[in-house]
Amino acid sequence: MHILIASPRQLRACQSFQQGIALIQVLLLSAILAMMALHFTLSSRQQVNIATDLQNKIDAEVQMRTLESKVLFALLTLPRSELEQDEQQSNVIGRNWNFFGKPFKAANNATVSFQDINGLLSVYGTAYSQPLERLLLQFGQSSQQAKIILSNLHHWQGLTRESFNRAENQQVRGDYLANVAELKLIAGIDDILYEKLAPVVTTLQNVLFNPMTAPLPVLDVLMPADIAQEVERLRQEGLLTKQRFTELTQIVEDDTITFAPGRRQFINMNVQVGHSIVTRRMVVYIRPENQIPLVWFQ
Repeated sequence: MHILIASPRQLRACQSFQQGIALIQVLLLSAILAMMALHFTLSSRQQVNIATDLQNKIDAEVQMRTLESKVLFALLTLPRSELEQDEQQSNVIGRNWNFFGKPFKAANNATVSFQDINGLLSVYGTAYSQPLERLLLQFGQSSQQAKIILSNLHHWQGLTRESFNRAENQQVRGDYLANVAELKLIAGIDDILYEKLAPVVTTLQNVLFNPMTAPLPVLDVLMPADIAQEVERLRQEGLLTKQRFTELTQIVEDDTITFAPGRRQFINMNVQVGHSIVTRRMVVYIRPENQIPLVWFQ
């Protein structure tokens, strides 16, 4: 039997090798623990972010309900005449509002815009066919295309058939449009044209038209471009009055023209809390003297 005796040098080498393996094991274990700690940290942070976003969303929803109540209360109780601004100044909504679609701050994290429905061109029936045709021309349609679109629009509403109609094989509603989105179904109106039309038209019937609250594209079909731009500038700066508007445009109030904001308003509200944004859009009919003072159209 042979007995092998390691030299001190060999013993030191073996000991160093074992220490190296142990060090590697410790380093691997440390890396695994570090990765686990990082995972737990990231997971916890993600859970905190999810909880924060959920809380922000709930807060935004609650604030939106509060904002809606304040907006509707202001519309129901405050005068809208430019001659009664003292009472408007006492309310944060009335102090900042306008009725031509320009967003205004209702709180640090909330914006509101009102668009007077009487300032939009109505696609209801045929009363506004001429300005609608001019609007289509302004939006890049040829004269023939504009006439075809109007004819298809009338046909969709079940009105008198016209020689320009090109929708013989298309199923139509045969009644008035229920929503502006139905314009997408009218032959000749593509997505690009719809995006231009949607903000400046309404499906509701307009007996009175308010040029002082009309969007700029509508102003452009009613008056020379330089005058429309001046009206828009004064409006944005809060300097437009009925008298100044008449001086610029030679348009006066009569049986079909009004300068007072109407009772039907398109309201757009936005509330942001953190990264959560809540938006609410509605068309309401304000009639405070009625037993049912508020009617939602859309």
